[in-house]
Amino acid sequence: MHALLLCLCFLAVPVMAQASVGLSEAAEAIERKEYAAAHAVLAPLAESGNAEAQYVLGRLYAAGQGCQKDVSKAAALFRKAAAQGDPSAQNSLATFLLQDHGVGQNPSEAARWFRKAADQGLPAAEYNLALLYAEGRGVAKSPQEAFTWQQRAANQGYAPSQYVLGWMHLHGQGTRRSETKALHWFQQAAGQGDARAQNELGSLYSQGIAVPQDYAKAAEFYRQAANQGYAPAQYNLGVLYEEGLGLARNMEEARRWYRRAADGGDKDARATLALLDNPGGGKAADGKSAGKREQATKKTTKKSASIKTAKSQTR
Repeated sequence: MHALLLCLCFLAVPVMAQASVGLSEAAEAIERKEYAAAHAVLAPLAESGNAEAQYVLGRLYAAGQGCQKDVSKAAALFRKAAAQGDPSAQNSLATFLLQDHGVGQNPSEAARWFRKAADQGLPAAEYNLALLYAEGRGVAKSPQEAFTWQQRAANQGYAPSQYVLGWMHLHGQGTRRSETKALHWFQQAAGQGDARAQNELGSLYSQGIAVPQDYAKAAEFYRQAANQGYAPAQYNLGVLYEEGLGLARNMEEARRWYRRAADGGDKDARATLALLDNPGGGKAADGKSAGKREQATKKTTKKSASIKTAKSQTR
């Protein structure tokens, strides 16, 4: 019996090595955007039961890269890999269950898979599980649990969680309100390019919350987020240009940013453009929109993305 087991172990070595080589080849092909080649390498590995190959192949089917898009096949592959304990597959399967992608909508089952991946320390799963606790979806609503899971992911450097954690500190959700801690986490996320956090930093500087009021600094952060296409920041930058706050007053620039925000779906930007295109319709004698200075300092708080509307993360 021992001899047979020893032989089986030796036989497994080249199989594992072959899988490792195949996965490396697939990764290189994906890096080159040669998805069909990656698909050809991954398919037999997935068929043989390799969890990592099943997960990556599932992502190709989900995106329709190197193959025809098929969310049902993607979901089936994610489930196979998830059953083997792959945390990324568990997180992706849970996301599909939450959004009814090829598997039917089942928030409770989604929560179970998110937790399995979160218990393995996957930041995206910790973030997603926190969202469910914040919403009371598939689990009992608990702002405190939401805060705990966001904090775990944030401490691993996960920018989406750093942003949400800042939001929770700022609004006292699941924890005691702390503007200083909110500032810290927004800075961490903004430093990684998170547009929502950059917009929030602009808000803090425009209002003088946790930092000295500085419209020029606010404009810098709004611009960083606006250049990424974040509509609330585009609107806020337009306000600063219109009011001459931290920037030289420039109505042409204000209109440009309002238009970009409006094209991105910002209702306030559309309303502001309507006012500008209708002189005398709610305008002050100096040509400025009534109450616009107040909007410049309050808009970002109003436009903060709530943790209830944030999207689940697939990776």
